[in-house]
Amino acid sequence: MKKNSWNKPLGAATSFALILSMTFGVSISSQDAAQAASKKPKLSSKKITVSVGKVKTIKVKPANKKVKWSVKQGKQCITLTNKKKASVGIRGKKAGKATVQAAVGAKKLACKVTVKKTVSTVSTSPKPEQSVTPAQNTATPSNVPTSAPTGTPEPTESPSQTPTGTPVATPGEGEYEGTDISWIDPNKPMVAFTFDDGPVGNADTDNSMVIHNALREHNAHATFFYIGSQINSEAKRDEVKRAAEAGFEVGNHSYDWKSLSSLKEEAITESIDKTNAILTEITGYHNFLFRAPNLAVSNTMRQCINAPFIHCGVDSKDWDKATTENIIANVKKAKDGDIILMHETEKNTVAAVPELLDYFQEKDWQVVSVSELFLARGQKMIAGQDHHNCPPKQE
Repeated sequence: MKKNSWNKPLGAATSFALILSMTFGVSISSQDAAQAASKKPKLSSKKITVSVGKVKTIKVKPANKKVKWSVKQGKQCITLTNKKKASVGIRGKKAGKATVQAAVGAKKLACKVTVKKTVSTVSTSPKPEQSVTPAQNTATPSNVPTSAPTGTPEPTESPSQTPTGTPVATPGEGEYEGTDISWIDPNKPMVAFTFDDGPVGNADTDNSMVIHNALREHNAHATFFYIGSQINSEAKRDEVKRAAEAGFEVGNHSYDWKSLSSLKEEAITESIDKTNAILTEITGYHNFLFRAPNLAVSNTMRQCINAPFIHCGVDSKDWDKATTENIIANVKKAKDGDIILMHETEKNTVAAVPELLDYFQEKDWQVVSVSELFLARGQKMIAGQDHHNCPPKQE
């Protein structure tokens, strides 16, 4: 049978169309793949070197999604600062290695950081992370008031005026020797977190360790005021030691929960000295801030306790059966330089701490210890006087 002649051109056309389709299909598909690859998030640097006290910035490109920044390794060596949508500053704290992670949705990107010690970096005090063994300290505290301070035997309920008197000396001579402000930007707003009534133990599920872990995760510090009689087991001693090693401040909250304001000088001195001795044995430090039980202070206390009295600018009210939501709302009222009162024994406080740290981090405020707050702002604490806050100096 004779084939129709028009079938040949039709077949050729069909074949040509198929070839075009395949060719352009592959071309278009390859172009799409290339465009998709170019949109994948990438770090501006996968490895950086930064000196102690200096800052380097890394970015995620393209900057079309919000990045969650965190330190996955070497938190004692670096701190993150000036966090933005797709960039972060990395400040060197201590020579060593660290890893910064950028989470963009499900994508995880890592930057290896090497921190080098600078020749000009001078350490003014022993660092807790270096050693917590008792050290020889022959310095005599020089923070004794030159004249008898004034006050009333009633509990202090409202912020006092700017303290006047004999200032505490520099770290290592009168203040907490573990103070390190190399990671703090003094030009940024900051608040001091404080936690009373510990220790409660050292298991990772205990209140105190949950708070410790949250602080480390957010590159934040705090002051923990400990009850001497509560440090009655190896687990509780270990909590105090771990606090010092993490760079948190250890403070004196008396030997037990009894208000000292109704006691005579001998009993007050015994309570403070016994607690100081325990804290010194564990940390190797000799000078500790003091917070009065129930915030009740008397003239006798001011005359015989040779330490600054730490009150608060903001009371979380966690001691008054406040809910987690109430605690968060109360603390969010804090102003730049406020000292915030909380208790590590309260479950609702433990639940509130991570959200509060997120809140201040998003505001680009720093969360520090009390001694760090005052030292970073170049202001002195005064023995025997109440301290509620440390606002920035007015120009």
